[in-house]
Amino acid sequence: MTGAAERRGTITVMVTIHLVRHGQVENPKGVIYGRLPGYSLSERGQRQAKAAAEHLREADLGVVWASPLERAQETAQFIAEPHGLEITTDERLTESGTTLEGVSHNVALLFRNPKRWWSFRNPMKPSWGESFTEIRARMLSAIDDAIVKADGRELAVVSHQTPVLVARLALARQRVPPWLGRLPCHTGSVTTLVLDGDRVVTASYFKPPDDGSST
Repeated sequence: MTGAAERRGTITVMVTIHLVRHGQVENPKGVIYGRLPGYSLSERGQRQAKAAAEHLREADLGVVWASPLERAQETAQFIAEPHGLEITTDERLTESGTTLEGVSHNVALLFRNPKRWWSFRNPMKPSWGESFTEIRARMLSAIDDAIVKADGRELAVVSHQTPVLVARLALARQRVPPWLGRLPCHTGSVTTLVLDGDRVVTASYFKPPDDGSST
């Protein structure tokens, strides 16, 4: 795989960025786990992570950076091993902050509780947690640093659904909420972007063949 130019400063080497969403999580109670500890990959999630790793086996990876949360670390390990790379753990790649941690995924139950209504007053920000602007800033900052460390080679960045979507849109210079971008982001997926300066010249998307979950 080839690369494209770095996005800022005086660096003009070509770079390819692989944005990876972790595999499916073991979540029998169906809660919004956010940044809560103890949520690891399910058996299906491990298969998805292995599929992502196989997809990237021939990539010229120079670095693998990952969120500190268990599910991202486990996914990153599958990707890093074939390349003999150590994982760089970066807090800037963590899950988006939310006030809904530990709450059921059931939307109907959420809206039955009047105490939760104020959290949904502004979905464009969003008002239930960390803003998209904050996520964008930290994700791009981490990606910029990873590009430098990759030293002209490709990089894999393992994160979570909303941060991956926000980064994907930001790299394409689109400032819209992630759900309005109509971009897929399945568990275990790999979004590959080839950048030429501030311009995305090619984009491709890989979804594990056994995927069917968005949790």
